[in-house]
Amino acid sequence: MNSNKMIPILLGIALSFTTFTKIRFIGPIGIGELLLLLTAVLLIIQVAKNQKIYVTKKSIKLVTLLYSFLLLAFISNLCGALKGTIELIDFRDTIAYLLPIGIIILVVHLPDYQDVLKKAALSFYNYSQAYIYFCLLYLLIIDKFFFIDFFYYYSTRFSGLSLNPNQLALLTLILPNISLYLMSKKKISIPIGILNIVAVVWIGLKIESDALVLAWILSFFIYSYAMFIKKIKFETLFKVIVNIFLLSFLVSMLKIALDISKNVSNSFNEVSNQSSIRFILWENGIKAFTGSPLIGNGTKSQSGLTSPFEGFEAHNTVIDLLSMLGLIGLIVILFLFLWAISNSRKNLYYLLLLLQVFIFSNFHNVMRQPIIWFVLFLLLLTNHKQELIRSSVGSKIG
Repeated sequence: MNSNKMIPILLGIALSFTTFTKIRFIGPIGIGELLLLLTAVLLIIQVAKNQKIYVTKKSIKLVTLLYSFLLLAFISNLCGALKGTIELIDFRDTIAYLLPIGIIILVVHLPDYQDVLKKAALSFYNYSQAYIYFCLLYLLIIDKFFFIDFFYYYSTRFSGLSLNPNQLALLTLILPNISLYLMSKKKISIPIGILNIVAVVWIGLKIESDALVLAWILSFFIYSYAMFIKKIKFETLFKVIVNIFLLSFLVSMLKIALDISKNVSNSFNEVSNQSSIRFILWENGIKAFTGSPLIGNGTKSQSGLTSPFEGFEAHNTVIDLLSMLGLIGLIVILFLFLWAISNSRKNLYYLLLLLQVFIFSNFHNVMRQPIIWFVLFLLLLTNHKQELIRSSVGSKIG
């Protein structure tokens, strides 16, 4: 039984459009969020039409874990409201968690959920690349005649349709790796794939994000290293020696990359150094965590420039999670991340994607972005054996 053909296409478009944070209607609700809600409605209708709930052992574990996470978020928000660290009407971050989690809970109950996820990923890639070319068209041609301040962050850093340039940076972070994967599978031609990568990198450099540059540099060296090791056919001992030398070189490149990142940060922002501000936000985020280490202070950014609880991100996913959802919330997310690594350990492109997300997460709270939730769910669910346990729930659901 095939799912509604519109679901994966709509899901992919919705995920791409969640970066259009300058186009919002009410609070945190924008085009992407509305499309995610529409996707959820279509999923509910599809599950009802199937008249059966399809589950696997993996989906049962995942859904149980996600329900536990949502329960923790509710308890954390309730306690945070009582302490005054979050207001009950402040749903911005709650929606950012709730929408992708709710959708994946519905998706994994479809009989062809893996096919739905893969088609959604391809739809996301296609529409995101189209958006990148739109940005490129503006920067290369239109911007030469008409400067549109709307597309910039404080008239300096290019941010496209994103309120914060780091939201666009996250999109440009993952697209090149997807292009490489599609080229390896011959889903797109090499010239088209290279052209897509060049366009994305061009836009990425215009964003002026030190975290993005660092993630690209490290993942490029690791990808090159892995490709070299894969191709050489020498004796085992020689291969071990080559590994040692290349790993040593990689460690050296890490130091160089960090230095480059610092210089890039200073040159990109003459008014305020990104790095020094981050350290202040990290410190205050940790202070917020120590106030409620077990369950956190609620799903609202808890750091600040002068003290904790000023509503600023800590610009570090681990610190942000600790301050919002405590040790329990962090453990749940780490478990999902390690699960995705374990399930993707034989696929270089999947592992590189997770590595890029991990590097970027050290500088920004990536869990507020539905795209990252989708990446995690896709990688931890992909290639799963379709051994379905079907449980009938009557002639109709709903």
